Amino acid sequence: MHLGTRRIRSAGRTSGSVEITLPTMLQVLEGTQCQLMVRDGPRPEIVLQPDLTAAQDFFQTLWHKIQVGLGEIGELPDFSLADFTPTFFPLQHWQERPPLSYADAMIIIQQQDQRVSSSSSHFHNGKNHSAGDKDALTRVLASFVVNAGYHLGLQGRFALAFGDSVAYLVTGDPTSLGADFERGMAHRLFWGEDCLPQPFSHPFDDRDWQQARPGFRRVFDQFLSWQETPTTCTVARDQWYRALTAELQGTA
Repeated sequence: MHLGTRRIRSAGRTSGSVEITLPTMLQVLEGTQCQLMVRDGPRPEIVLQPDLTAAQDFFQTLWHKIQVGLGEIGELPDFSLADFTPTFFPLQHWQERPPLSYADAMIIIQQQDQRVSSSSSHFHNGKNHSAGDKDALTRVLASFVVNAGYHLGLQGRFALAFGDSVAYLVTGDPTSLGADFERGMAHRLFWGEDCLPQPFSHPFDDRDWQQARPGFRRVFDQFLSWQETPTTCTVARDQWYRALTAELQGTA
C-alpha cells in the first residue's frame, strides 16, 4: 500500500539525527517500538517494522471474553491468527476468513490507556468510549464472533449476521455487514421487545460477558434455527421490511 511521499529532514544541525513525518493514518503507531532495517539491492529500502506484540496480546484477551460470553452455546478453541485475515488497516470487503486489523487493536489499547490515566484526573469527563474506539471495538468483535459462529456450526450469511448482532449488543453500534433485520431480532431476543440498546458498561470485564450468556444463547439458537429452515428467515425478513416501509411511509 502506497501511503505517499515524505522528505527526510534534519532534526537540528547539532543533533546528529534526522526525522520523517508519517501520514496521519499512521498516527496509531505513536509510542510503538519499531525495528529499523535496511535492505540492499538496486533500489535499497529502509523498512520500519512496528512491534505488534501488544495488539496480539489484546486479541488473545478479547477472544477469552468471547469464550466466556458464548460458553453456554459450546466450547471454543484457543485463539488462532490462522482463522483470520490479518491486516494493518480495517478491510471494507472480505471473503471466507474474517479480517483482523492491527490498527483497530492499537486504537482500542490507546483508548484504554487514556481512560486509566484520566480516571485519576479531576477533569475526567466520565465517558467510557470515544467514537473511534467504539468503531474499532465493534469491527474486531464482529470478526471474532463470525469466526466463533463458524466453530459453533453457523455458516455463510448466518455466521456474518451473528457476528454483526453480538457486536451490536456489546457496543451499541452496527457494522457494515448488512444484517439490519437479524440485528433487530437479536436485540429483541436479548433485551426484550421495548428495551433500548444497552451496550456493555465494561466490555472487558468477564462479569458482563457471564451475565450475557443466556441472552447470547437465545440469539444463537434463533440463528441456528434459521439456518436449518432458511425459508422461515426469508419470510420473517420480508415481513420486517414491509412493516418498516409502512412505518416510514406513515411517518413521512
